[in-house]
Amino acid sequence: MEFLGNSYGVDGWLLIQKDDKISTIYVTPEGGLIRGGLFDPAGLPVTAQQITAYKARMNGSQGAVPGAEKGGASKAETVYAQVEKSNWVRVGSKDAPYMYVFMNVGCDHCQDFWKKLQPSVKAGSLQLRLVPFGREDINRDGGAALLSADKPGDAWQQFIDGKLEALAKDKIKGDALERIDANTKLVRTAEIPGPLPFSIYRKLTDGTVTAIVGEPDNIMVVQADLMKNE
Repeated sequence: MEFLGNSYGVDGWLLIQKDDKISTIYVTPEGGLIRGGLFDPAGLPVTAQQITAYKARMNGSQGAVPGAEKGGASKAETVYAQVEKSNWVRVGSKDAPYMYVFMNVGCDHCQDFWKKLQPSVKAGSLQLRLVPFGREDINRDGGAALLSADKPGDAWQQFIDGKLEALAKDKIKGDALERIDANTKLVRTAEIPGPLPFSIYRKLTDGTVTAIVGEPDNIMVVQADLMKNE
């Protein structure tokens, strides 16, 4: 069984049998089961769109399952969908495979993790989506400044290099503090574990969502998971 997403209030599931025959089942909020296809109010086939999106995830698309943030999917898929809708900044090429990294600005391990991944980011083979959070002033204000930066990668690197003013409180713009607080709330409600950094991504090799707590033992394994199949 593979979760297809939540549309029009029902959870869709793809059933794949041993002989490769497939069928779809939809689960209502009350627990009822409906076997067959789902159509939108205009009569267009929602099920076909969901299956197309599922096949794309199996073949390299890293997007979250539509509607998975509402629950119904596995814990990993639910959290991944919630993270996709969180407040993050992109560092690296927008066309590169990506991973989400929950981090505190003042976290030494988060800074070390960045240094290990920086060559791949600079080479254009990896994109990081940094999700700053925290309640302490250095993490809350620094994270809000990072969300406010026009070039977050440069600001983050300058901060690591000792230029603390790069992520100073006076760099905060707009509702960045509220967005940091929303990230901090997500860490609590999604029960994201420590120690930091916490990374989550969809493998390009088989489409599964993978999470890493702390710095990985072997960074090459992570990079292999995110290597595009040419």
